[in-house]
Amino acid sequence: MSEKAETFLLRKATGLVREAGFWDTVVYNMLPAAPGVVLAFYVFWLPGTFPGSSIPWAMVAACLATLFVSSSFGLLALAMPRTAGDYVATSRILHPAVGLASSLLLSFSSILSVGYWTLAWTTAAFTPALSVVGSTTGNLGLIDLAGKLATPPWNFIIGVVAIAAMSYMMALGMRKLMRFQNILYIIAMVGLVVMAVVLISTPRETYIARFNEFANPITQQADTYHFYLEEAAKGGMVTAPVSFSGTLPIFAAIMTMGMWSWWSVAFAGEVKGTGTRRHWYAMLVANVVNYAIMIVLVLLFYRTVGEDFVGAVNYVSAVAPDTYGLPMAPMLPLLVSIIPKGAFVAWLIAITFIAWTPLVHFIQMVQPIRALFAWSFDRLLPAKVAEVDERTHAPLVAIIIVAVIGVGFFAWSVWAASFFTALVLAGLAGAGVMIIMGITAIAFPYVNRQLYQSSPGRIDVLGVPLCVIAGVVTVAAEVVIAYFYISDSRLGLSNPGAAVALTVGILVVGAIYYFIAKAIRAKQGIEIDYIFKSVPPE
Repeated sequence: MSEKAETFLLRKATGLVREAGFWDTVVYNMLPAAPGVVLAFYVFWLPGTFPGSSIPWAMVAACLATLFVSSSFGLLALAMPRTAGDYVATSRILHPAVGLASSLLLSFSSILSVGYWTLAWTTAAFTPALSVVGSTTGNLGLIDLAGKLATPPWNFIIGVVAIAAMSYMMALGMRKLMRFQNILYIIAMVGLVVMAVVLISTPRETYIARFNEFANPITQQADTYHFYLEEAAKGGMVTAPVSFSGTLPIFAAIMTMGMWSWWSVAFAGEVKGTGTRRHWYAMLVANVVNYAIMIVLVLLFYRTVGEDFVGAVNYVSAVAPDTYGLPMAPMLPLLVSIIPKGAFVAWLIAITFIAWTPLVHFIQMVQPIRALFAWSFDRLLPAKVAEVDERTHAPLVAIIIVAVIGVGFFAWSVWAASFFTALVLAGLAGAGVMIIMGITAIAFPYVNRQLYQSSPGRIDVLGVPLCVIAGVVTVAAEVVIAYFYISDSRLGLSNPGAAVALTVGILVVGAIYYFIAKAIRAKQGIEIDYIFKSVPPE
C-alpha cells in the first residue's frame, strides 16, 4: 500500500478477527440453499409445471455450474481476503463505482430476503411444523394455532423477536455465531437423516396404504393417492419423457436457489487460513455436499412416494385447492411424517425442521452488515458505521442499521402485497451481481498481474488462468438463468421489463452515489481514489 493511500485510510486495521474455521465456513456456505428448506418449498412443484424435466439431472448440472461460480468468487477472495470480498475485488479490479453498484444490488436483494425470511419464522417454520403434527395426529387445535400465528399481529411479534435474536447473536462475535450456527445445523440435519431412514425402509405399496389411511377420511375418497393422479391429468397436467429442453428451465430455477455456495465471501476477512486455498475449498465442498444431500433425498422420495405422484399432488394443490382438500400443502415433511404411525416422528421432524429458519435468516443479515462496514472503511459512509466492538470484534453499528432496516422491510412484507412484487422483481439481482463478478474474475490476471502472480489462487489450466475460465462459465451460466427468467413466465417473473429496470436502476444509483461520495470527500481533503488502488488492511 502506498504512503499516499495510507494517509487517507479510516484506520490501519479493520478490528475484525479471523475466527471462522474451515468447517464453520463449509456449513455457512451450505445455508443459502439449505437442503431442508429447498426440498420442502422450492423444487417439487417443478415437474408438474415443466413437462419432461428432471430434478436430479438439473441438480447435477447446477452443481457443476456452481463450482465455477464459486471459483470466480473464491479465487478472488484468496487474492484479496477481506470483508465484503466481492465489493473489494470488483472495486479494485474494475472500478470503485462498479464495485459499489454491484455490492448495493446484492445488499438490496439481501435486505429483501431479510424481510422474507423474518416472515418465514411463521410461514416456513412454526406454521408448517404445527400443521404437520396437527394433520398427522388429527389435532385440529394445532392446525388452528398454526393459522393464527401466520396472521398479524402474531407473525409481526414473532418476526421482530427473531430479528432481535439474530442481531444479538451476531453482536456476540464470529466465534459464538459459528457455534450457534453449527448446533442448529446439526439439529436440522437430524430431521433430514430421520426422513431418509423412513424413506429407505418404506416400500411404495406401504406408502400408498399409509397415505390413503391419512387422506381418505379428509377427502372422502376410497383411494386418494390415485385420485390425485387422475385429477392432475384431468386438470391439464402434461407428462413427457425426460429431455434436455424440458430440464433446462428448471436448471435456471434450481441455480437461483443453489448458486450461493460462495456466500462466506462476505466475511472473507474473518476466515482462518489467509494465504492458503482453504476458503475456496470450503466453498467447493459446501456446494458438492449440499447437492449430494438434495439429490439423494429427491431420489429416495421418488422411490418411496412416486415421481408421478409428487408432481400430481403438487399440481392439484396449486391448481385445484378445493379438490386437494388436505389441511396443508403437500410438503416433504408432511408426506414423510404420515408414514410412521404415532406422533413421535412427526414431532421430531417438525421440531428439527424449525431449525432451518434461523440458519437461513441470519445469513441474509451478514452480507449487508459486512457491506456497510466495508463501504464505511473505504470512506464512502460515515466512519461510525465501521466501528467494531473491542471485546467481540463485531461491527455493532452496522448490525443495528441492518436490524432496523430489516424490521422495516419485514413490516412491509406483513402488511403490503407490494413487498412480494418487489421480491420477485429482485430475482434478477443475483444474476446481475454474478455476471459482474465473473467479468471481474476474467479481468483480474490482466488488470493486476502482480497481485495475481502472488495470490494463492494463481492456478493455470493449459496456460489459461483458472479464474478466467471460472469467470467465463459464470457469465455464461448467469446469462442463461437471466434469459429463462425473462422469457419463461412459469418461473414466476411476470413482469421481466420491470425486473430488468429495477436491477439496472439500483446499479446506476450505486455508481452515482460513488461519485457523489468522492466529491464530498475531496472537499474534505480525502482523495478516495488512492484508497482503491490498494487492498484494504486486515
